[in-house]
Amino acid sequence: MAAAAGGGGGPGAAAGGAGAGGAAVAAGLAASRRKDGGPAGKFWESPETVSQLDSVRVWLGKHYKKYVHADAPTNKTLAGLVVQLLQFQEDAFGKHVANPAFTKLPAKCFMDFKAGGALCHILGAAYKYKNDQGWRRFDLQNPSRMDRNVEMFMNIEKTLVQSNCLTRPNIYLIPDIDLKLANKLKDIIKRHQGTFTDEKSKASHHVYPHLSSQEDEEWLRPVMRKDKQVLVHWGSYPDSYDTWVHSNDVDAEIEDPPIPEKPWKVHAKWVLDTDVFNEWMNEEDYEVDENRKPVSFRQRISTKNEEPVRSPERRDRKASANTRKRKHSPSPPPPTPTESRKKSGKKGQAGLYGKRRSQKEEEEQEDLTKDMEDPTPVPNVEEVVLPKNVNPKKDSENTPVKGGTVADLDEQDEEAVTTGLKEDDDPSKGDPSRSVDPGEDNVTEQTNHIIIPSYASWFDYNCIHVIERRALPEFFNGKNKSKTPEM
Repeated sequence: MAAAAGGGGGPGAAAGGAGAGGAAVAAGLAASRRKDGGPAGKFWESPETVSQLDSVRVWLGKHYKKYVHADAPTNKTLAGLVVQLLQFQEDAFGKHVANPAFTKLPAKCFMDFKAGGALCHILGAAYKYKNDQGWRRFDLQNPSRMDRNVEMFMNIEKTLVQSNCLTRPNIYLIPDIDLKLANKLKDIIKRHQGTFTDEKSKASHHVYPHLSSQEDEEWLRPVMRKDKQVLVHWGSYPDSYDTWVHSNDVDAEIEDPPIPEKPWKVHAKWVLDTDVFNEWMNEEDYEVDENRKPVSFRQRISTKNEEPVRSPERRDRKASANTRKRKHSPSPPPPTPTESRKKSGKKGQAGLYGKRRSQKEEEEQEDLTKDMEDPTPVPNVEEVVLPKNVNPKKDSENTPVKGGTVADLDEQDEEAVTTGLKEDDDPSKGDPSRSVDPGEDNVTEQTNHIIIPSYASWFDYNCIHVIERRALPEFFNGKNKSKTPEM
C-alpha cells in the first residue's frame, strides 16, 4: 500500500467545514476538524468539480469502451460513483472498523483528475469489475454484496499498482529502535501491504525511534485554494480528514509542497498512526532530520493562537524575505475642521471647479465605464425620412429657422474644451467676487460652494468627460431632440 498522499488534498473534506461535524473546534480559528474520512458531497457535487471530470470521462470512453459503451456515464454519474466508493471505503475500512479486510486507498488518488491518472484507473477498474460480475448497476450499500465490493477494491488497488499510480512503502527501521517496538512496527507494515528491508539504500522510508517530546498541540496546514474555499490538512490525521473551510476562517498563504528528500525520514508514530486510521499517513507530519529532530518545511497554524510555525531554517528564510519588502509610509492625519476652512478659503472656487490634472492616473483606474461601448457618432449629413401624413409644404421641426444660423455642436464642444483649458490658467477665474456678464439675464450668481465628491474628481464644469459620453450615450447620438449635450 502506498504512502502516496504526500501533500494533503483529501476528497473527504466537507466544503465549508460544515456537514461532517467537527470532532475538535479550533479556539483561535473557525475551522473544525471532521469526525471521519467520508466523502464531501458539496465538493463532488459542485459544478467546478463535475466539469473537471470531463477528461476522466473521455479517457474511460477510449480505454474502457468495452465496459462503458452500453451505459455511457456522464460527468455527474462519475462524481456520484466516486462518492459511493469513498463512503464504502469509510464504512468498510474506516477507523471505527475492527480488523478491516483492506487498507484504505490514499485520498490523493481520488483527487488525480488528469487523463490516465489514478482516478481514471480507479473508475475503469470498477466498471470492468461491474461488467465481469454482470451487475446492472453499482450497489455499494447492499450488505449482501459486501464481499464482492471488497474484492472490487482489491482489484482497483492491483490496477493502481500495475499502472504505477500507487507504490507500497519499502521501510528500513533504524537499528536502535527498541526490539519490542520494532517487532510491532514490522507487524503493522506487513498487515498494510508494506514491506521492510535491512538495506538502508533500497528503502523508500527510514523510520526513527519516537521523538523525546511528543507534540500534543493541534495544528493545521492550508494546502489548496479554490475560489473562496481553502483546503486545510490537520496534523497527525490522514488526508481523508482534510477539510474545506471558508478563506475568511484561515488567513494564510498556500505554499507549494516541498520536494521530498528520498528516502523519507519519519519517526515511529507514522507507522503506529497508520494502523490506527487504517490509512497510510502523510509523511510531512512526521518528518525528522538526521539528528532526529522534527522538521516542518511548510507553515503549521496552531488552533490556539493562529500563528504559523515552521522549522528554524524555513522561519529564518521567511523572516528575511519579509524584511526586504517595502514598508508603507503612514498616512497623514486628517485635517481639523479649522484647517479645512482655511485651505478652502485660500483656494476659493478655482480649487473646486478647476480640473485636477494631478489625478489623471486615478481617473484611469476609477473609470467604471471603460468597458462600455462609446456612443455611435452622428454623421454630419443625415437623411431624414418624413412620415406620409406630413405636409411637405409645411415647415417641419427639422427645417432650419428662416434667417437663423445653424451651428455644428461638435465644433462648439471643441471650443468649450479649449476655452475651459484657457480659463484654468486664468488667475482671475478663482476669484469668487468676479462680476457676472450683465448680458446674461438668466444667470444667477453662485453664492454657495459646490463640493465635488472624491470619487467623481474627474468631473469638470467646463467640458464633457468621456465617462459622461459613455454612461449617457442618448445625449450625444442626436436621436432625441429633448436630450442634447447642452442639457
